[in-house]
Amino acid sequence: MEAQAALEYVLSLAREHRLPDVDVLLAREEELTLRINKGRVEKVDQATSLGLGVRVVQEGRTGLAYTERMEPAALERAFRAARENAALQDPTEVILPEAPPAVPDPEALGLYNPALERLTAGQLADFGLEAEAAARAADPRVAAVPYLVVSRGSDAYQVASTRGVAYRQRSNSVGAYCQVLLEQGGQRKSGTAHWSRREWDPAHGRRLGREATDKAAALFGARAIPSGKMPVVFDEHCAPGLLGMYFGAFFAEAAQKGQSRLKGRLGETIAVEGITLTDDPHRPGAPGSRYLDVEGVPTRPLPLIEGGRFVNFLYHVESARKEGRPSTGHAGRGYSGGISTRSHNLVLPPGPHSLEQLAALPERCLLVTELEGGAGCSPLSGDISIGVQGFLVEGGRRVQPVDSITVAGNFFDLLKQVRAWGAAYQPNLSRLFIPPLLVDGLSVSG
Repeated sequence: MEAQAALEYVLSLAREHRLPDVDVLLAREEELTLRINKGRVEKVDQATSLGLGVRVVQEGRTGLAYTERMEPAALERAFRAARENAALQDPTEVILPEAPPAVPDPEALGLYNPALERLTAGQLADFGLEAEAAARAADPRVAAVPYLVVSRGSDAYQVASTRGVAYRQRSNSVGAYCQVLLEQGGQRKSGTAHWSRREWDPAHGRRLGREATDKAAALFGARAIPSGKMPVVFDEHCAPGLLGMYFGAFFAEAAQKGQSRLKGRLGETIAVEGITLTDDPHRPGAPGSRYLDVEGVPTRPLPLIEGGRFVNFLYHVESARKEGRPSTGHAGRGYSGGISTRSHNLVLPPGPHSLEQLAALPERCLLVTELEGGAGCSPLSGDISIGVQGFLVEGGRRVQPVDSITVAGNFFDLLKQVRAWGAAYQPNLSRLFIPPLLVDGLSVSG
């Protein structure tokens, strides 16, 4: 059975059993990945997944089930399982939304480039081989290129319900990741670079390899710096990487479960006055853009922080019903799971400074260009303790590379310690449009 016919078949079962509140999510993903090693294609992986998830709201109870087989018997089993699961659940606050009167064409969001579907494994291989060759040629100290992958992927999903919701969207991208290891006098330094776009640029392989090598080379001579509090600049890659660990605090669902320190703080000042953070689902080309969420609720740009004040939580249907308000259109779901809260594209408008200008504002600061894992970071408490790499900057000049350095603080304090921010977002596809940040008063230990 074709995927579209499978979706319609489940809705026909709902009508046959006179169930007015049923929705279906159909999702498909495809990915082609090549691993490059020592001048050859070491491994090729091609994966495709297709699944259909059913949600039944029956007598105030919600049941979920899914299948990966698009045939009538499997679809009927999934539908029946969803009904049986609903009977076992406690009552919920879920009422499926009616279909909106009009929905823009999601193709207008610019998430899909048909040219990418025509990329061959040979073209991806050439890109990766050129990246590896460029990395090795960029510096005689290159000891290995331990990890280099190139991939293209696409995904599509459809949402439909007995309430008339009908929405489909697709997206695709191409990307690569390169890690280079340099060795000199018993010292080893690693550098990484990644690339992710919706446009094919075969010449970027060489630039990717050189970038990874240059990053590793810049770390030779890294030394410890005295521990203490000092201004820290997080570049356009690290600022979204760090802050993104904590944005779950803006989910109403987390606050209702006592898992957000923002509970009860609507209207309070939680950041410096100049900060405005908006969740924008209509940003062209951005990975989180969509006109309807997976429950069929229309999306819209929504400020979370406005002039430093906390002004909105993010809601899906159930979390919104618990507070007697409408959903903000922030439901997320995979075909095999249940509803959760999902942000779209979080946007902090850029400031006036280049990265170099930002690092020159304080007399002395730490410029962070790489994060080394978030095991010491707690989204619940807001605690930050994370290893970083970067440079000590004095008078606007990079005077010393540093690594094995830990930066510590708290996210809910950091928002009030931001002195300035930069003008550029990272160039790769991301849901987080956060420019470089200059933060005062963080603890640095090395």
